[in-house]
Amino acid sequence: MKGDLLPDHDHISRYCSVTQCTEGEQVTGRAFQLRQIDNYLSANWLEFLQLYNRKNEIEEIRKVLSSKLSLGAKAKIAVLNVGKIIDYVCTKSPDARKLRVSHEPEENDPSHSGVYGYGYDDQLIADLIAEAVQEIYPAREPE
Repeated sequence: MKGDLLPDHDHISRYCSVTQCTEGEQVTGRAFQLRQIDNYLSANWLEFLQLYNRKNEIEEIRKVLSSKLSLGAKAKIAVLNVGKIIDYVCTKSPDARKLRVSHEPEENDPSHSGVYGYGYDDQLIADLIAEAVQEIYPAREPE
């Protein structure tokens, strides 16, 4: 339900454009920086999809994302564990920052979620979230 916190053991995904990745195709903190107009970082709750394996979850996320934006040829989808990013950021940030991840469904994106607890000028927090990325997939289906 809208606003519900996601379970710590669940996972979120984040679309990362080519400019938010290194030449070695690793995701950087730029992928997790908020814009000034954002109240939270947009992501998708993978377990909400109830597809039971990562391959199918990523395929569904590609469909959802492609309905909202043009997926870059070298863009990536980063996967993060909810509990890990919360614990990692709290442990590694100087102010013991407490993030929260909640369900923020949209009309054509029922798995849409948000990471709250930091602002557009919190580069360190964005970098710490990037360090917690567990998996990276091509944003487009491999040809």
